[in-house]
Amino acid sequence: MIRILIVDDQRLFAESLKTVLEGTQDDFSVCAIAEDGGQAVDAVAERQPDIVLMDVSMPGTDGVEAARIIANRYPEVPILMLTTFEDDDYVREAIAYGARGYLLKNIPTRELVASIRAVLSGAMLLDPRVVGALVGKGRDEGAAADRAASPEWFDSLSRRERQILGLMVDGFQNDEIALRLCVAPQTVRNYVSRLYDKTATGDRLRLIRLARASGLF
Repeated sequence: MIRILIVDDQRLFAESLKTVLEGTQDDFSVCAIAEDGGQAVDAVAERQPDIVLMDVSMPGTDGVEAARIIANRYPEVPILMLTTFEDDDYVREAIAYGARGYLLKNIPTRELVASIRAVLSGAMLLDPRVVGALVGKGRDEGAAADRAASPEWFDSLSRRERQILGLMVDGFQNDEIALRLCVAPQTVRNYVSRLYDKTATGDRLRLIRLARASGLF
């Protein structure tokens, strides 16, 4: 029996996926459902799944960070990212941290089943649309190779801090950012405070001006 851990904060999706996998495959068994990255790490330790199907954007510890922790602690457990996000930065980080595949949630059931079996056999899988995004990103980076190096303050930012700063530059307020990222408003406020400290700006307007002037947002 293949024991599967599903990690997704959308409980309805997770339960539906469980029903589909167990209903179509006699040798699939969903041993647990976790709703965030922290629960996923605990569930791997407690339930010892054969494979983890992991969402990317979740409250608290996101899927990319959870993949890093699980890959470090339990390298024998393959992780297959299953998400709506085609963001190439997510893909790069997830693969770098040990994920064995990155698929979009609208994948047909038969392809998902085949992907699970392939990953368990040692394959590395990327959705073709994700590969296209990576190729496009690579071309953009090649065209920008002659630009000046990013400023020191930018290099000090985490992936999440850069994501939040980008949303701020696009005009989103803290509560709106919290909704888009599925995190608590206070979490966003904490990130914004750290952005003020790391950029030595002190307020939202100066921070946004600095970000725009860098040409990186």
